[in-house]
Amino acid sequence: METPTSASYWVHRLGRRLYNRKSQLLDCCRSRHYDTIQEKHHHHHAYHRVPSPQAQDLLRAKTNEHGQLQCRGCDEITYLLRWAEAERRKDPNHKCTSPKRIIHNSYIELDMCARMSNCDACQVVRRALLLDQITGRDAERLRDMDKQWPVQVALDIRPGGDSLLVTIEKPSGILLFFATVVLSQKPCLAVGKKTKGPSPASMLRPNFEELRRVVANCHDNHQCSSRYRWNSRNPSWLLEILDDGKVRVIPGPSHLVDYVVLSYSWGDPTAMPAEEWARIKGAATKTINGVPVAERTTPFSRSQLPETMQDAIAITQELEYKYIWIDSVCIPKGTDWDTEASLMHEVYGNAAFTLLASSSTKATEPMLHDRLAWLQEPKPCKLRNHFLYNTQKPLHEVRLDPPASQRAWTLQEERLSPRILYWTGQRWYWSCPEYQAVESSPLDLPSPVCVAEEQSWSPPQRFLHVCRIGDFQSIDQEWLDIVEAYTRRDLAHSADRFLAISGLAVRFLEAKLDGGGKTHVSEEYLAGLWREDLARHLSWSVASAVDPKGSHQEVAPSWSWASLPLCVNTKMRHAFKQSPHFQFVGVRQPSSDYTLITPSAPVNREVVTNPRLRSKLAEQHGRTVKQIEVRGRFRRFISENSRDVPWEEIEWQRGDRVGFNFEKYPGQDLHSRNYDDGRIVSKDAHGGEIVGQLDYVFSTGRCFGEKKSKSVALADGEETELMCLELGEMAMLLLRRNPGPEETWRRVGVCIGYEQRKGFFYGCESRTVVLA
Repeated sequence: METPTSASYWVHRLGRRLYNRKSQLLDCCRSRHYDTIQEKHHHHHAYHRVPSPQAQDLLRAKTNEHGQLQCRGCDEITYLLRWAEAERRKDPNHKCTSPKRIIHNSYIELDMCARMSNCDACQVVRRALLLDQITGRDAERLRDMDKQWPVQVALDIRPGGDSLLVTIEKPSGILLFFATVVLSQKPCLAVGKKTKGPSPASMLRPNFEELRRVVANCHDNHQCSSRYRWNSRNPSWLLEILDDGKVRVIPGPSHLVDYVVLSYSWGDPTAMPAEEWARIKGAATKTINGVPVAERTTPFSRSQLPETMQDAIAITQELEYKYIWIDSVCIPKGTDWDTEASLMHEVYGNAAFTLLASSSTKATEPMLHDRLAWLQEPKPCKLRNHFLYNTQKPLHEVRLDPPASQRAWTLQEERLSPRILYWTGQRWYWSCPEYQAVESSPLDLPSPVCVAEEQSWSPPQRFLHVCRIGDFQSIDQEWLDIVEAYTRRDLAHSADRFLAISGLAVRFLEAKLDGGGKTHVSEEYLAGLWREDLARHLSWSVASAVDPKGSHQEVAPSWSWASLPLCVNTKMRHAFKQSPHFQFVGVRQPSSDYTLITPSAPVNREVVTNPRLRSKLAEQHGRTVKQIEVRGRFRRFISENSRDVPWEEIEWQRGDRVGFNFEKYPGQDLHSRNYDDGRIVSKDAHGGEIVGQLDYVFSTGRCFGEKKSKSVALADGEETELMCLELGEMAMLLLRRNPGPEETWRRVGVCIGYEQRKGFFYGCESRTVVLA
C-alpha cells in the first residue's frame, strides 16, 4: 500500500487495512478503538455533510501569499497579526493581549474546515485543542453538541514571543476549552518541504519505536536503578503476560525481574451503574486459605479484566516486558492489606517503571484512544510572516489534570516511582530523575511556559532524590508538599486515610535513620505528622473552614490534618520559626492510668536492625496515636470582657485589599467571627488584632438537637472559651477543652502571622497540655 500524501485521504481511507501491518497483539487490543475511527468520525458529522451557506463561506479556503490554504475564518488571525505589528511600531517592548476574534462558530465547524478545506491554520488550531485534552473522554467532549460554542482566538504579545490563545467558552463566560498556538518568525522547516517524521499512519497509533528507545536509553545509560531501586525483592504476586491474550497470577520470583506497575483511577462508584462498579471490584483475585484461586494462577483471558487493565497489559507487552503489577489483581483478597500497603515503597521503587493511566477516567475506560490530533499530517503553516506551531503541554499540567491525580492512592504511586510513563489520550510523556521526553511530531515546539514555570514545580522524583541524598531540611519540606497534595484528593474508603500514604511515611522514616538504622532513631510518626518538626506540622491550616460532615476524627485526632474531610485544600508551608518555649513531651495512651511514651524510650533491637520490620511497625504505630503531650506558652484567645460584634461592621474592603476598621468601637476589647469562611478576630482595647482560621464552619440548622460538645465545629458562643498554645514566633493553635474528667484539648483552628500582636504571649507561663 502506497503512503498517502493528502490529509483528506486519511479521513476517507482510514480503516482496518491501515493496521494489518501492525503487531497482532495491538491489533487485537485496539480493534475497538482504531478499526472504527472512520465510521465513528463520519457518523458524528453526518448531519454536517451539507454545511449551511454561512458555513460554506467560512469553509472556503484560498491560497495566500505563502502558498498556504487559508479560510475566511483565519482572516481574523491575520487581522490580529496586523494589529500586533502596529502596536510594536509604537513600542517594541509592548506587551498585552488583544480582544478575542471568532474564527469558527463551533469546534465541529473548525473540524470540518481542517478536514474538508485543508485549511492549514485551522489544522494547527484543531490539533492544539486536541493535544490540550488529557483523557480520551476530554477529546470526545470537543464534539459534544452541548459544548458547541464559537472558537475564539486572542493574540498574546510578549517580548519573548507571541502566541495565539484559543478558547471555547459559553456566552456567560464559562471556559470550556483552552489551548495555545506558538507564533515564530523562524521556521523549523521550509514551507512546502515534506517532513521526515512519523507519517499519519504511525502517529495515529502510539509511537512505540520512539518510546522503546527512550526506555532503553534510561536503562542503559542512566543511574536510576543503582540510585533509586529500593532492594532486590519482587512484589508478593505479579501478573505474567502470556501469548494469545492470556495472563496468569504468579508468586514474585526469588530474583528481581523487570516488571511494570499500573497506576490508575478505579473511578467514582457513585457516578457509575452498580454493575459497572461490581465489574471493577470483580477484577480482584480471590483466595482460598490465603492462596489465589486456580482460575487466576492458570492462564486466563485478559478480556476478563476491565479495559484500563487490558490496555496496560498490551502496552507493557509492546514494550517487551513480561510482568505487570496491578493492585486489585496482585493483592489477592484475604491478604494482609496493612502489610502490603506499607510495602508500596518497594513495589514502586523496584519496578522497571510506573505506567500512569492519565487517559482514562475509570477502570472500565480504555487507555488507548482515537488519536484524532494526528488525522492530518503536521506541516509548516505560515500567516503574514509568522509560522504557527503546536506546543507540548508541560508535564506539571499533565500530572495535575487527569482524574488519576484526584485519587489519593496515586499520589504515593507517583512520588515513589523513579521512572514514570504518563499515558494521555493523544501522546505519552516519560519522566525519570535524569531525563524527560514527550512523544512528538517534527513540528512541535516546547510550551513557552515550560522554561519559565517548570522551575517552580517539583519534578515527580524530587521526594526520592532528597531522601537518597539525606537532605533533611528538604525532606521535611517535601512532606509538607505531599500533605498539601494529599488532602485535596479523594478516597473510596475513608478507613484508608493513612494506608494510602503509608509507603511515603515508611520512605520518609528510612531517610531519617541515623547510620542506616544501627543507632537509636529520634524521629517518630505521629498520625501523619513528624515529631522532630512537630510544631511546624501542627500549624497546618485550611484554606477556608469546611463542613464538619465527613470529618475523620474517628480515624485521626483533631490535631492531625488526617481528621479533616476528604478533598480539602490545606496550607502546610509558611514562614515558620519554632518558639523556644514549645516542647514535645510524649505520646499518651488515653486512659485514667495512662502510659506516657517519652522520646527517650528504648527501641527493641530487632526492630532497629530489621529494616522491613522496623518500617512496618513504626508506620503502623504512628497511625494509632490519638493523644500527645506538648508544652508551651498558654493563654486565653479572647479576653473575658470582650464584646462580640458583627463581622460586616469591622471588615474593610477596597478592591482587592481587605482589612479591618475598629473605629466604631474605640477602647474596647472585642471579637468577631465570619460564619462563611471560618475567620475569627480577637482584639484588645489598645492593641492590634489577631486573625485566626477555624477548621470547621458551624450551622445551627445542621446541628439542631445535638449537644454542642459532640460537634467538631466551634458552636456559636463558644469563642470566648478558646485557649491558645504557642507553636512558633507567630503561630499558635486554637484549642477547646473536651468534656470529661480528664483535661484534654481538641484543636479547632490556628493563627499564623499575627504581625499586629507580636508580643501576644509575652509574660505567659508555659503549661503542659494533652492534645486529643
